[in-house]
Amino acid sequence: SFLGGGPNVPGFGNFQQNNNRLLSLQFVRVFSPTVVNEARVGYSFIRVDAFPQQPTSSSAVGITRSNESTFPGLPLINIGGAGAVTIGTSPTIDVLATAPSTTLADTLSITAGKHQIRTGAEFRYSENNYTLNFFTRGQINFLTFDQFLQGNAFVSVFGSGIGDRSLRAPDYNFFVQDDFKITPKLTLNLGLRYELNSPATDTRGRIATFDPTLYDPRQLVNTGSGFVQAGNATSEIDLASVPNVEDRVVRSKDPNNFAPRVGFAYSPLDSNRLVFRGGYGIFYSRTSFQYITLNVIAPPTFVFGSRVAGVGIDAGRSIPVANPFFPAPAQSQFPTFVPGVALSGGFFDRNIRTPYIQQYNASVQYELFRNYLVEAAYVGSHGVNLFRQIAINQPGLASPQNPVINRVTGAVITTNTPGNAALRAPFQGAGINNFFQNQSTAQSTYHSLQTSLTKRFSNGLSFLASYTFAKSIDNASGQGGGAGTGGVINPGAVGESSPVLGNQFDNRANRGVSDFDRTHRFVLSGIYALPTPAFARDSAIGRALLGGFQLGTIITAQSGLPIDIVDGGSASLYGLNLPTLSRPSFAPGATIETARTNIPAGLFFNPAAFVRPRLLGGQVIPSSGGAAVTDASCSLPNIVCTDFGNVGRNVLRGPRQTNVDFSVFKRFPIGETRNVEFRSEFFNLFNQVNFANPISDLNAGPASFGRIISTSNNPRIIQFALKLNF
Repeated sequence: SFLGGGPNVPGFGNFQQNNNRLLSLQFVRVFSPTVVNEARVGYSFIRVDAFPQQPTSSSAVGITRSNESTFPGLPLINIGGAGAVTIGTSPTIDVLATAPSTTLADTLSITAGKHQIRTGAEFRYSENNYTLNFFTRGQINFLTFDQFLQGNAFVSVFGSGIGDRSLRAPDYNFFVQDDFKITPKLTLNLGLRYELNSPATDTRGRIATFDPTLYDPRQLVNTGSGFVQAGNATSEIDLASVPNVEDRVVRSKDPNNFAPRVGFAYSPLDSNRLVFRGGYGIFYSRTSFQYITLNVIAPPTFVFGSRVAGVGIDAGRSIPVANPFFPAPAQSQFPTFVPGVALSGGFFDRNIRTPYIQQYNASVQYELFRNYLVEAAYVGSHGVNLFRQIAINQPGLASPQNPVINRVTGAVITTNTPGNAALRAPFQGAGINNFFQNQSTAQSTYHSLQTSLTKRFSNGLSFLASYTFAKSIDNASGQGGGAGTGGVINPGAVGESSPVLGNQFDNRANRGVSDFDRTHRFVLSGIYALPTPAFARDSAIGRALLGGFQLGTIITAQSGLPIDIVDGGSASLYGLNLPTLSRPSFAPGATIETARTNIPAGLFFNPAAFVRPRLLGGQVIPSSGGAAVTDASCSLPNIVCTDFGNVGRNVLRGPRQTNVDFSVFKRFPIGETRNVEFRSEFFNLFNQVNFANPISDLNAGPASFGRIISTSNNPRIIQFALKLNF
């Protein structure tokens, strides 16, 4: 996909302004030597203002756009696909966001014998005033320069609607903690925290989402069936056909967020050279406003759609550049549902819960000898209620014994073809590939052995050598879906969220090592202060020129990132044939080891290990569990019927990576209180090439699938700096 991005022809710049403010006041009252109270007031303000410059207009070049008076400027014009010429206004750089936040907190500290008790509360009021004009100037794509000269476009994309929100959310936090020094050698840490993080509300009630439980198949398409809106929707926002629910739209405030903490430290030896530590705690992660702010560009307050040459109203022709966009209502007509435009975007689950992490660790520290400390630790965590995206409109499979009844027309469907996938979808009028629900239903697990050797600074030398052996498993690692995956833009993606590939209703489909997982990681960092040569110590000039040098280095060696093998041609029977939603199958007799052996020259893995899971007519569909077969038309050469693949998530691992940074520092004293510091820094000292993951989309073709085309690091960079300290 080559949606989004910006122009690479000069003259179409962007204006961006950041304005941040921070204020903090603290009042400490000492009631007695054992009782101290600390009160804090804080205020922060973040503003990001970004909008495109507009040197010309759509009408000036003969392009008709219904909202040009509101959003002047030229659409982004892409000529020749990815990496080719792009002219015009970036469709995604039009954002205004202000985020004020006020905090009131109080902490009381009490020392009572062997107990050090801290208890307190915090109130935080967060705001987010947000405007996103997403593709409101549109984008037009031409496959070739000839098409551009002829005015025949291949794809156009356009968005229109109400793109602003004013969100508010109060948070209430309480805690108590006791550090209990049972004996001089044993300390116990006990604590309990409670968090009530309220879901956000909009000052004008401009929050809406799709609730699958309220979808009424008897309603006609595009009437808003299944949608709900905030109970405080103002009169100009309130849609009569959409029921009102809680102001926050989310069903629950999630009031049971208790977070216990326990830890200990035990030193059994009189010398205190040996220490055992351990701990367990639950840590809640306040859900950001992103699940709402990115819902801005979804119905009924916004419509985002496209026209494709040869499809729908453009059947048998290219898209005329003079009138390239689908007819969208004016901004003043929203909220509304636009007939003929499939519902798309990211909608949030009304059952969203607060994500939390259970963290646990056990470690031993031992002082080998003076200034040397060795440590070994087990560190683990378990994540619950993490965000991910589900394409909830996945079609069902049909058979004569278990037909699919279209929930709008009542048609009885007993066959399975790519052509009738949309008719088998549960929510008619909604897209299959681009109708996502952001849920808090993902989990994660992390286990690691972490070791380190520390030398405290002495004799001019200090260093820290650390090695981690770890494995992280989850079914959602954050936006993107998988390392090495080529993406199709999803305007409803939540930054904390990740799409599921494969069967959307199979919780195991996306379970695998995390996108960021690295099995091995070694880091050595150190500083060495060079001694002044003996012959120069007695000379002021000699000490100034040859003394005060310091060397520093950071050496990193680590395993590569996982590679997620995807296939934009799989799952056509379900209509989920996008590289962000489907994976291929292993070739007959092939395994993961097949992909790692007999690798052709120029490739990183063996592409012959993977095939598209194509089925011919009358074959059993594996994902149906034997309950459904393909239609006879699947044997025709022009109809490609594919199932979900059996390749798991992140089954391969990319190139390992090493890097050495080096620095030289020198201080020239100027009197007793001032000095000039000269530093030279060498990033990637040996100019080591670290390759990025290869192209992992089977649909890229045999010449590209498995090929590395980029690096993951910069070449050697040398920089010098001079600083006056006084």
